[in-house]
Amino acid sequence: MSDLSEIIANLSPEKRNQFLARLRSNSQTEGKQTVRKVDFSTNFEYRFQSDTPFDFRPCQVEVQDPEPGCVQIRAKASSLNFRDVMIASRLYPASPGVPTNMGSDYAGVVEKVGEGVTTVKPGDEVIALHVGHVENGEVRENCHFIQTFNVFEECVCRKPANISFAAAACIPTVFLTAYIGLIKLADLKPTEKVLIHSAAGGVGLSAVQIARWRGAEIYATAGTEEKRKFLLKQGVQQAFDSRSPSFAEALLSADIGMDVILNTLSGELMTESIKLLRPFGRFIHIDKKDVNANFMLPMSLFINGISFQFLDISLLFKNPALLNTSLQELLSLFERGDFVPIEHTVFPAADLKKAITSLSRGTHVGKMVIQYS
Repeated sequence: MSDLSEIIANLSPEKRNQFLARLRSNSQTEGKQTVRKVDFSTNFEYRFQSDTPFDFRPCQVEVQDPEPGCVQIRAKASSLNFRDVMIASRLYPASPGVPTNMGSDYAGVVEKVGEGVTTVKPGDEVIALHVGHVENGEVRENCHFIQTFNVFEECVCRKPANISFAAAACIPTVFLTAYIGLIKLADLKPTEKVLIHSAAGGVGLSAVQIARWRGAEIYATAGTEEKRKFLLKQGVQQAFDSRSPSFAEALLSADIGMDVILNTLSGELMTESIKLLRPFGRFIHIDKKDVNANFMLPMSLFINGISFQFLDISLLFKNPALLNTSLQELLSLFERGDFVPIEHTVFPAADLKKAITSLSRGTHVGKMVIQYS
């Protein structure tokens, strides 16, 4: 996804100043904060205390037995996504019909199963894509990074034995986004040229692996020189700056057109990216900001017969069959060794605020992981 600096730049001056002041305050106190007395070995979740950005705290909770068709999981690890930064910042545009909760990617152990569940049993090590704790037949809102939770069976798959819990928690959102975007929507083919924006993040590094596995010729962008050098070591042909239109100028001057673009950029940079597509090229857009703002595109951009598709991975919860089959396909490729977990940094669950603040700076490579006791 886009980094936080791009989102902040598009706020009104008043909102930008308010948000930056809050973010600076949170950053200055992150090392001094004392977590409320919560037993992190028993069940807990994080809850927002107000509408203020980053104002969330842990609290103890009780969880009822899973309902029919549901699985109860005790988390061992959960990874952060950029959407978690946006939710923590109070800037996230909600997906229609999907609860807005921090913490969607989990790896853990099945505690109990509800009536009718046949794919997993207590004691199984699993991966789950989690939209929120299921209680009384509904998915509960304001349920963030809960340790023990009930989730629909379709959101759960067995964890490959050759992958740790921390590494497995890095798989669901980023690999599903890249896999569905590049393979199921764009149908990326061997030798085709693909441009992956913001490629040093979770989705980007997943997409690089998938494109390399597919045999494509990979081009990428990233926000720093250090990240661009890292990408070149991952098999990327050329890596450009994601924060200026220089990538488009360089590719156009070299007459290098793209067959597929996995896009996280917005505004002018998105428009310049579309111009790089060859006839019948496919543009997969995964950033929500311009969609939410109803950003307008000139129809002349489509003169080469290109296709434009917006992918919001949150909407998979409204298509559980696609979610489950896609996750099963991915995990089988991990078991075969075609894919490996991406780089990640681990934080204890008590340091969630520190982890999210670190993620918001955009200086990391890969993913941040919360580890439970």
